[in-house]
Amino acid sequence: MRYTRVLVALMFAVPQVALAQGQAAALLPGGNSKDPVSINAGKLDYLSKEQKLIYSGGVLARQGKSTLKASSLTIFLTQAPGGNGASVGPAPTGNSVQRMEADGPVTVTSGQEVGTGAHATYEKAANRVVVTGHVTLTQGPNVTRGDVLTYNLTSGQAVVSGHVQSLFTPASSHKKH
Repeated sequence: MRYTRVLVALMFAVPQVALAQGQAAALLPGGNSKDPVSINAGKLDYLSKEQKLIYSGGVLARQGKSTLKASSLTIFLTQAPGGNGASVGPAPTGNSVQRMEADGPVTVTSGQEVGTGAHATYEKAANRVVVTGHVTLTQGPNVTRGDVLTYNLTSGQAVVSGHVQSLFTPASSHKKH
């Protein structure tokens, strides 16, 4: 009986989290806040008291044309005012994403831009993604490496810091005859 309640809670919680994510801000660089968030993984653990979802085993999250690949993805929820967070039934509709943490290797792709690292964190309050640990940011043939990549989802600005190395490949000006 308890297993059935937990299964029912998961069935209702996951779609509501995805809905809450889609109604808030874009969760992935280059993602559109109107696009739904799709998450595929080998396993999902839902911890109702902690208001936490833990995806593991080849995690692939998509929002529009943006993707996040990781070994594990933990989603921390903010509970609606007045809730106690300990319900075994369906998750309250007021839950939304507070923070996400991905452990890697982690790859975030948006168009021609690809960011990789060992760990990534999405912070809703700051509306940014921070990637750490042997960070690489590529845009076409151009590559920048560093210790930390901070991507501001509001402005679209990416900053790489700490032991930064860049390789820029100029467009070819040679014409074939």
